[in-house]
Amino acid sequence: MTGIRVLAAMAIERDWPTFREPDNADRSAMAAETLCYFARQTGLASSDESVDTIMGDLITDLMHLCDRLDIDFTGLLTVSTMHHDDESGG
Repeated sequence: MTGIRVLAAMAIERDWPTFREPDNADRSAMAAETLCYFARQTGLASSDESVDTIMGDLITDLMHLCDRLDIDFTGLLTVSTMHHDDESGG
């Protein structure tokens, strides 16, 4: 299964009822949906790229955005890692 198909399958799983906090499956499905959009916009969806490549390109673009906005990407990554660890129970 190609990268975009894996992501699209995950994105379909997203079902967020309004009465509860999203769980990690919901969060990963939303991230997959975002990656699908990014892959379509950049042409990666039609080039049979792996999820790793699509994800890496998005992260690189986010780093460029951080540069333009004068945001410390490494610091942001540290905070994000802490959130991930808390949400994953580790």
